[in-house]
Amino acid sequence: MDQAEVQEAQREATATIRGYMYQFDASILAVLGATESESITVEGVEDFDVLADEAQTHGQVKYYEAQKLTDSTLRDAILPMITGFLRYPADVRLRKKYVLYGYFKDSAGVATSYELADLQRVLVRAQYTVDPTTRNRVKTTINLQTSLGASDEDLTVFCDRFTVVLSEPFDLHRGRVIEALRAALDVAEDEAKLYSYPSAFSAMASLSSASSKAARTTTRKDFLQQIQPNVAVYSAWALRRESEAAYCKLIREAHFARLNVENHDRFFIIDLPDTETLDMLVTLVRHIIDGWSSHSSKSKPAKERYAPFFFFPGIGPADLVELKSQLIGESYRITDGYAFFGAPFTTQQLLLAQTALEPIAARIVGDSAQLAAALDASVRRKLVVQLHAGKPQAIDAKFRQISVPVRSAAMAMKIV
Repeated sequence: MDQAEVQEAQREATATIRGYMYQFDASILAVLGATESESITVEGVEDFDVLADEAQTHGQVKYYEAQKLTDSTLRDAILPMITGFLRYPADVRLRKKYVLYGYFKDSAGVATSYELADLQRVLVRAQYTVDPTTRNRVKTTINLQTSLGASDEDLTVFCDRFTVVLSEPFDLHRGRVIEALRAALDVAEDEAKLYSYPSAFSAMASLSSASSKAARTTTRKDFLQQIQPNVAVYSAWALRRESEAAYCKLIREAHFARLNVENHDRFFIIDLPDTETLDMLVTLVRHIIDGWSSHSSKSKPAKERYAPFFFFPGIGPADLVELKSQLIGESYRITDGYAFFGAPFTTQQLLLAQTALEPIAARIVGDSAQLAAALDASVRRKLVVQLHAGKPQAIDAKFRQISVPVRSAAMAMKIV
């Protein structure tokens, strides 16, 4: 394969991938646009089926950046639709609707509905053969209406049930999906872009790959519950799409802009890249304490006081002791669940009240079991914040969570 052929193959592969992504986006819009009485099956009769007792809409998605919607393109798309339509009895046909949804190059003047004569023209396919005697190319036509055994009345009814929906090019279409998610979930635009959309896309991919029709079927309510922002899991994909500064700004504004306004129990799980030193980790912890602990306040009422919890899954016992030692050496008062040397861990000791006379600045747990115990023992509203190098901890989805991949301690400080 020469270089030109390699480049052509790459373009074809890219177009195919974008086509699948466009289909997922269109299916997300179909789910978000469904009513309470409708369910949506992906990869059903067509790419997405909107199903209700009184009507069923079957949508096929096409994305052609470099191809016009010609009779030939339309014929390839709707022939399976017509074939399936003709299998239904007359009363069922009247409950069916078919949609060709997508983007085509230069769609100006393209019809969005078709009459019988239009469809009959589309169903005439030309083909060429070579005369073995003269070696000349001979054009012949095939009338697919005849091959299908479809009457004029059959095709007229299909025309009444068929529509072409011309949509936007790739990036504009994705923007519409993000806006629809923002409105449906009532989140900020940045959160919809960086978290809600990747979550919705992953959920749609999972639906599409399920083996049974039941597993590929959802409702608007179920889909939104699946991607609710109770668990905001940002991905490296989101980080790659944005510059580091923009990424940090977007997440900070979405989740950390309102400092010290709610006395929640905040659990920071910090697992930095291996390139970061213990001193860098201590600097980050100090930064979080200074922003998210009320230990320095002399007048705040007891019920309004708060101190962050910390868990460091990536460091060993010796480094954890050193981290605590550095904080204590800097006059930060901490609790770690141990009342004295040799005592057992208790959440009662970990959750000692912060007061003006006992200005506890931070609470530190040593392992995942202690973290789970602390989460269960806390009686306040809880927020789990994971700042990780790519492998977040598994946390029960009942707890509100924000999971953010970071490249350094400095990057984490820009976020929180």
